[in-house]
Amino acid sequence: MKREDVIIYLNEEDEKIYVKVPKGIETHFQLQNLAGKIIQEAIHFDALHDFDLSGLPEGNYFVIVNQDERISTKKIIKGYHP
Repeated sequence: MKREDVIIYLNEEDEKIYVKVPKGIETHFQLQNLAGKIIQEAIHFDALHDFDLSGLPEGNYFVIVNQDERISTKKIIKGYHP
């Protein structure tokens, strides 16, 4: 897995974070708040995963993807509109 193999983006319209990874490899997905508390977590072999942010307060979140001993992270800001 290379850095460019992992795509993480927020779709504010449906309040979901989408994560795309190479399929067929066991992948551990985590959503954490700024304090490091795990909000949502999943492990599977699918190429696409989503985290539902509806019901969560505005603020900073981190998506952590661990696939084949390689870790990718991305900071997501919910509700910030300059």
